[in-house]
Formats: sequence, C-alpha cells, structure tokens
Amino acid sequence: MSEARASHGETGAFSARTVIALLVAGVFAFSALVVLSAYAPDLRGGSDGGGHALSRSAIGFSGVTRLLKAIGDPVLVSRDPHARSASTGLLVLTPSPESDADALYDMTTSGPTLVVLPKWQAAPDMTTPGWATNVGVLDATAVAKLLAKRFGAMTIARDAGASPVRLAGLPGGDATTGPIDQFQTLSGGDGLIPLVRDARGRAVLAASADRRVFVLSDPDLMNTHGLKDLATARVAVTLIQGLRKADGPIVFDVTLNGFKRSRSLLKLAFQPPFLGATLCLAAAALLMALQALTRFGAPRPAGRAIALGKRALADNSAGLIRLARREPAMAGRYLDLTRAAVAKALGAHTPLGARMSEAELTALLDRQAERLGAKHRLAALTAEAGTVKDRAGLMRLSQDLYQWKMEMTGEHR
Repeated sequence: MSEARASHGETGAFSARTVIALLVAGVFAFSALVVLSAYAPDLRGGSDGGGHALSRSAIGFSGVTRLLKAIGDPVLVSRDPHARSASTGLLVLTPSPESDADALYDMTTSGPTLVVLPKWQAAPDMTTPGWATNVGVLDATAVAKLLAKRFGAMTIARDAGASPVRLAGLPGGDATTGPIDQFQTLSGGDGLIPLVRDARGRAVLAASADRRVFVLSDPDLMNTHGLKDLATARVAVTLIQGLRKADGPIVFDVTLNGFKRSRSLLKLAFQPPFLGATLCLAAAALLMALQALTRFGAPRPAGRAIALGKRALADNSAGLIRLARREPAMAGRYLDLTRAAVAKALGAHTPLGARMSEAELTALLDRQAERLGAKHRLAALTAEAGTVKDRAGLMRLSQDLYQWKMEMTGEHR
C-alpha cells in the first residue's frame, strides 16, 4: 500500500502532455489577443445605425453603395483619412453634427468632393442590430455650423410634411423625386453657387467657386430611406454620376463618422517590413522557452536562512529598534559617542567625572569650535538632542553632529 501511495504521489496532478497543451493554448490565445487588439478599430462593422456608408439603417448610405456597385460603378468605402488627398474620383463625405469641423475644412482632393448634410437625429434600435429609431430632425443651426468655417454663415430651411420634390438643373434634365419628409434646402454661404434647385428656387445642390466642393442639402436623396422610392433612386444615381469623373472611383469616406483606421506601433509591428523583425523576436522567445525547460549549469548554492557575522547582528539590531520605533530615544547616546570621538581626536578625552566634568568638556569643545570657525556648537546640539521626538528630528541631529565632527577633526568627506 505504501508503494502505491508513493507511486501515485510521483505522477502529479497533470501529465506532461496536458501541461504542454495548456501552455500552447495560452500562448496562442495571448498572441491572438495582441493581434486583435492592434486591428480592433479596423474590424468595427459600422452597424450602429448612424448616417454613413457602413450603416444599413434608414439614414445610412449602405444602400446607395450597393446600388452603384450593381450598375457597374467602382465604389470604395474608405477608413483612411489620407484617401481624401489621393482620391481622383468623387469623394463623398457624410458628416454628423459631432464631426470635426477642421477635417471638413481641409477638403484638398484631386477630384470633386460631395458633402451630404445630415438631417435626422436617430438612435440605435435595441431590437434589431444595425437599424435606427427616428428621434426627430437635427437643429438647423447645428447643421449650418458644419460648413461655416469654409463657407461662412448658411441658412437651413425645411418644408412641413412629406411630398414629392421637383428638381431643376440635374445633369439629365428636370426630375421629380418620391415623397420626402421635411425636405431640407440651403441658402447663403460665401462662394456657394446653386446648381440644382427645387420648385421654389431654393438650392438643393450647391458648388464652390472652383467647382471642387459640392454640398447636397438633404440626405434623403441618397440614404436608404430615400432609395425605397424608385424615382428618388434615379435622382441619386444621376447626381453622383454627374459629379463623378469618368475614370475615377466613388469613395465614401467614413473617417468623419468615427471609423478612422488608426495607426499605432503595435499595428506597425505586424506590417512589412517590420513583420520580419516581429517573427524573429517571437522565434527567439520560443527558443528561450525551450531552453528554460531543461536545467543547464551547476545549481546555485542556497544561502543561510539566518546570516552570521557582525553585519548580520547589526542589521538585526537595527531592525528590532525600527520595529519598536525607538530611534528617537537613541539621540542622546549618539551624541555621547560623537562627543567622545571628537574629544579623543583632539586629545581632550578623559574618563567622565575623573578630571573633567561633562559641562567642562562641552565648554572646552565649544571654545575649540569657535577658534576653528565651526558652524555648530556642542551645547546647542546637546539641547537639540533633548527635543528629538521622531525619525525626522533624529536625522537632522545626526547630520548636524556629522558636520560638527568633520569640522572639529578636520576630516574630509
């Protein structure tokens, strides 16, 4: 029975194969966590119900991207802010009231830029992921402020109710949209030239003086809610194809909506040419782990649990005094030792009470300190030792005694 117990105890709780499997699984899980953490912002699906090209909600523009792809137009959804300056086709920006006004101001692209102003205020639908619940229309002043830095003061107007809108000035001629709720138009703005107007002559699509920036007043002309009507879908395709260059793609920018592809040192480590260095470091770590599995070299001898010698005795005594918090009580004894050492160095050391009293020795040393020009006097240090109440006071007294000793004996630090 004893042999069986010993054999059972030697096997351990886990086999070597189980431990290796756990280590491999842990290393793999940690590596996957690091990689996913680096690329987490780029993996966001955009199903937040917002008004951008990744959203499938009613106010999103995922529908128009699919429509344009279906008719053969090249469409890209860009998370890279540098794509604005590199775009040669039509760049479509769909800002929200929380978008950065400076980013909208810096509209420097090789091709034309279309800015679709927001109108609806929505919240994510808790019952259906990717859908949105209509909260109401945005404040017209907040919408006008989006482009105020570039075009100055603008005025946003909205119609009451839902009705079809007759548009004049489209590239293919006049057209009528489907019913649009609270149709939104714009007016004012420095350098904005109306290109497409409604039946009342109000601007629906306006352009800058250099015809490089275009502003669309109502997002329902392009969002998924508006595309449910075939007439509105035709107007959206006509507007986009009329503004787009023949050889350039249609780029829907989503960086203004919080889907910017971020740059970080962690992500840089997993991209060429630094990917090779990262793999080399991982291989080196693996080799170090394999080497650590086996012992190499002579084992280091273990030290004594209780040290011997004068240093150990002094350390233990100091530890006991520190635990008892008796350091301030050592001020007088430390002063006596320092005074005796100075008296011996000056040749004035005699047994206390034999031929010279403590007061006479103090007076003698103070006269010597005055001749030497010392900063401190022993009488003052003796009085200071009687007032020490804490560790800070003991440290100050120790420093003063040390300096006094150096000055009296002429020693150097």
